[in-house]
Amino acid sequence: MPLEVTSLSLGDLTVTGKGTKQIPLRCKDGLLKFMPGPSRVLWQPQAYNDPTATRVPICFEATPEVEDYFNTLDEWAIKALAADSQRLFGNTATVDQMREKYTSALKTSQKGYRHLKAKMNIAGRGSARFWSLGLNTPGPPPADWTNCVVEPILEIRGVWFLGKEVGLLVELTDALVTENSVACPFG
Repeated sequence: MPLEVTSLSLGDLTVTGKGTKQIPLRCKDGLLKFMPGPSRVLWQPQAYNDPTATRVPICFEATPEVEDYFNTLDEWAIKALAADSQRLFGNTATVDQMREKYTSALKTSQKGYRHLKAKMNIAGRGSARFWSLGLNTPGPPPADWTNCVVEPILEIRGVWFLGKEVGLLVELTDALVTENSVACPFG
């Protein structure tokens, strides 16, 4: 599904209750949502050095469609942030300067895995909802994300701003989860 960037706009810089600076991103239909289809989660979602964290990163294998979508979105965001830099940041930045500050949600691991990094809340306010085929109510998250096929709904809520870095805030809000069955190796 091609991204129509002409419908996108950036709001004003806001500061959350926790002090995080964000710039909302909107499209003609409200929030920008992306549904990449069946996806593989590369690693078990967990926060670095905090096993009790309820907000964790989740990394999906980047298909060519995901790469195309986010490369287009990244390029739009870099140009839009540069064009609006005076209003948003209080100083003027060129596209090249913004590109240096920009951190993409598309990543490459040390082992060469190309992936899309999103965030999700697994408990508390704004928790992601986990669905199974045939059930009309959400259930708990899977015990082993790497043994599932996940059809995520991702909201691109805006741009985070931390120090001299900026990047897209990609949030998992819902996921259709199909756990793979494991066959007994002894027949």
